[in-house]
Amino acid sequence: MKGLYPGGEPAGEESRETGAREPATFDPEGARHHMGIDPDGFRRIFDCIWHEVAKRRTLLDEAYEAGDLDRVVLQAHTIKSSAASIGAQALSRAAAVVEQAARDKALGELAAAMVHFHAAKDTLSRLVGIV
Repeated sequence: MKGLYPGGEPAGEESRETGAREPATFDPEGARHHMGIDPDGFRRIFDCIWHEVAKRRTLLDEAYEAGDLDRVVLQAHTIKSSAASIGAQALSRAAAVVEQAARDKALGELAAAMVHFHAAKDTLSRLVGIV
């Protein structure tokens, strides 16, 4: 992990419509403080959780491709919680939308949610320098 976030501030997104600042995409410092650990400890935890999230993303994609909505719910729920624990709010929110669409069996919404989920994952990967 080359850097937790640019400029030492939580990385947020600017709304294209309003120009207003949206909630942080990634706030590792907030997560670290919530955990009560030092930066090195957080980095180790982040690496472990990020590795697990990567495996879960693969399982999520496989479940989605297979049309197994129960597994989509399980993987999205796990990613949602794991991402939140490391301060990856945008990825957590995107996983929550995937989870809810799969629970509702709303296939059109689920397809859109999966696209948004992957965009959030790609954004976070760029922020932390992991491709």
